[in-house]
Amino acid sequence: MFDLADTSGDGYVSKEEFEYYMKRHTNHSDEMIEDVFRMIDRDGDGEVSRDELAEKSGKGGNFDLDDELLACSKDADILFDKADVNGDGELSKKEFELYMKRHTKHSDHTIRDLFNMMDTDHDGYVTKDEVRRTFLRQKQQKKNGGKSPSDLENGGKLSMGDLLGLEDDEMHELPDDVYSMFFLSDVCSQPFWYGILIFILKQALIMIIAVDLYTNKTFPSSDEVPTLVRATQFLLLPVNCAVQEELVTTFFIYSNLKWSETILELNKGATKWKYHGGNVARLMDGLSFLFINTTLLLQATDILSMFLNFAALQFLQTIDNIALHLARDGYLMESLETCAGDVLLMKLPRNHNNKLQLLDSILLFTTFAILMAAWLTMSFMNF
Repeated sequence: MFDLADTSGDGYVSKEEFEYYMKRHTNHSDEMIEDVFRMIDRDGDGEVSRDELAEKSGKGGNFDLDDELLACSKDADILFDKADVNGDGELSKKEFELYMKRHTKHSDHTIRDLFNMMDTDHDGYVTKDEVRRTFLRQKQQKKNGGKSPSDLENGGKLSMGDLLGLEDDEMHELPDDVYSMFFLSDVCSQPFWYGILIFILKQALIMIIAVDLYTNKTFPSSDEVPTLVRATQFLLLPVNCAVQEELVTTFFIYSNLKWSETILELNKGATKWKYHGGNVARLMDGLSFLFINTTLLLQATDILSMFLNFAALQFLQTIDNIALHLARDGYLMESLETCAGDVLLMKLPRNHNNKLQLLDSILLFTTFAILMAAWLTMSFMNF
């Protein structure tokens, strides 16, 4: 690296030569390249000698800056991608605080200091490059024997990875729907009633469809349904089971996740009874849609109408998701926007129960078996 960067051949790499080399061989920002140069230029004379590079590497001058930067960038990017839950390319103070409280046990004061340390331009947001530069400065500070805000609290024993909780803590995101809003909301708050309203709306629409299906339509006898239609019904049975998003999601939650009191430290409204209440509402939602879809499937006498009716109902399933995104995008009240945004930030711990984790597969198979039994009954019974 040194010989390639030393274009003048004078045995020193100037700042300009260093920047030129790094820009040609890496995609790092000017600010990060400048930080690296200062880290190597121990005497601060504006030039890097072969001895300084050897001292930095400890390997006779064979230090690879690309490896050094890539290592810092990798750890920094892991943090950034985990914390940037809304994917807008920058970390807000709230995103960072929630991430840190979920992954570490640092005090609020230390978390604020860390955010301010990363937010070098003091605009209230942290970019990926700012995180990378912080990692690089921390690396240099550790080698120089300095201390960061976290060291003062933890006896100087934490690495940057430890400090920022980069280890996988076996957490899982909340479902992106209004039932998660209901779970996180305070009792009797606007998001609380909003979640209940959307649930009632969906159930009312399902009831209207059910009344129509069972008053104005009948199940055809087995000899009224062509063989091709029966075969198509059979092929659609697993599809009908799999597309019930709310039902499958509830199976997954109760099989793999669990409520924890630690979530109350991040969101006081996320109580245990609302955790179960939201999941029960989601389960009822999924079961009611499964019932209606199965009825439409078994009442069909031609393929085209069966597909059209089956597809037409799918938009109703997304009402709760659409309601969440309307709130999150700011079309409704501010309290709804905040709560909808919190759904992205919050996570639930996995239960680590190997036997219980089989429950979702068992429930899904049982659901399919019930659908199969209904199809066999309709196929071989005369009415």
